[in-house]
Amino acid sequence: MPVAKINLLKGHQRETLRQILVEVSEAMSRILKAPEDRLIISINEVDLDLQIINGRIAREALELHGREAVEIPFVQMVLMEGRPKEQLHQIIQELTAIISKATKVDPQRIRVHINLAQPDTWGIGGVPASILRKAELDARAKLAS
Repeated sequence: MPVAKINLLKGHQRETLRQILVEVSEAMSRILKAPEDRLIISINEVDLDLQIINGRIAREALELHGREAVEIPFVQMVLMEGRPKEQLHQIIQELTAIISKATKVDPQRIRVHINLAQPDTWGIGGVPASILRKAELDARAKLAS
């Protein structure tokens, strides 16, 4: 169920974007202990004429100062509530490092927001996750006994 949307300004090489997707997927799977088939990760490329940065249209800001000094990558994540705080901190740290390395943007400019979804308000196939979770846990308990 973990979802991540990475917002970047248009203009990065396609291979760079693919690299970010692969590395973010690996990090999320490892840190969150989430099966890869449950991850949803995408990159949203923002039109340079449709974002304001430093009080200017992004295209103008880039021309004046360069991408690395202007771009502010923004990651929006949705995770099921109940994860340990240390896990959340680690995912913030690693996603920031992955994006900084790939884009050459200073890590201080990268923002990550994690929205914690309540299992009763997150639906999977028309069923609240709280119900599906209980069924999964019950099935695992039966296999263990």
